[in-house]
Amino acid sequence: MKKIFISILVLISALTIQAQNVLTPEQQLEKAQKELEEAKKALEAAKAQAEAAKVKAEAEKVKAEAEKTKAEAARLKAEAERMKQEAEKLKKNAENSVPATKLVPATKKENTTETSEGAGWVVPTMTEEVEEKKVEKTAEGVVLKEDPKYLAGAIQLNADGKVEFVLDTQANGKSADEIYNIVFQYMSKLIKNEQNINSRIALVNRNNKNEQIIACIMDEWFVFNQSFISLDRSETKYQLVATISDNHLHLSMTRIVFNYEEGRSTGFKEPAENVITDKYALTKKKNDLAKIYGKFRRGTIDRKDQIFNNLTKLVRK
Repeated sequence: MKKIFISILVLISALTIQAQNVLTPEQQLEKAQKELEEAKKALEAAKAQAEAAKVKAEAEKVKAEAEKTKAEAARLKAEAERMKQEAEKLKKNAENSVPATKLVPATKKENTTETSEGAGWVVPTMTEEVEEKKVEKTAEGVVLKEDPKYLAGAIQLNADGKVEFVLDTQANGKSADEIYNIVFQYMSKLIKNEQNINSRIALVNRNNKNEQIIACIMDEWFVFNQSFISLDRSETKYQLVATISDNHLHLSMTRIVFNYEEGRSTGFKEPAENVITDKYALTKKKNDLAKIYGKFRRGTIDRKDQIFNNLTKLVRK
């Protein structure tokens, strides 16, 4: 009986201790909240510590940069001082090595024909006459804005109403055969120029010794403007026909056709009559080249002049 009673007491004590160790839900929630608050505080402390370390590192970096800048400024100052001393040294050396020059005002001397002993040489004063630029005007008195060679009268039409340029020149007594060889060699090089597309010597006729003919079909680029980023040019076709006799060369440039920007909305293919004549290529006042077709007129005249002038020099040698 006594043993049973002792056992009951021990069991009651154990149950009491166990009951004290078991937390209610409210107590568990309260405990969890406390642990969460402690964790938050620990996290905030860690963040503050990290931020402080970052600020400290930035401050050290700024300080280092400031020290570096200060050192560079000191170096530049020392370099400037050195250069200043060097300049002063060079100046002093120059002053010591070059004798002082005394400036004496020049006195005006009258021209004299005396040849007495003691007369000195004088430097003559040349007065340069500035030629006044002549202002050219049209027949109506309008001031020209372009070289007259590109304006009214520069483009001539033949009996068929076609643009035609003609060269007639003597050949310094050369025979027809000599002139033929000169012209043929020139045209053989002309058709191989760097702007060539499909030029060729089409026909020759030497059956008549008194009148020999060379017909050349030109197909080349007329370049109006060229830069690293743009190229403005037109394919241009025309015929050169040389009629040769003793001591004489007759050369015609005709059947000119422009093929500009083929395949583009701004492109066109037109004969010279619709492009470079006065109606299309000159302004209303006839004192300047038109904006659109003016460059074609200029390019054609320049090319004509180049060919005609070259052949004239060659046959007149």
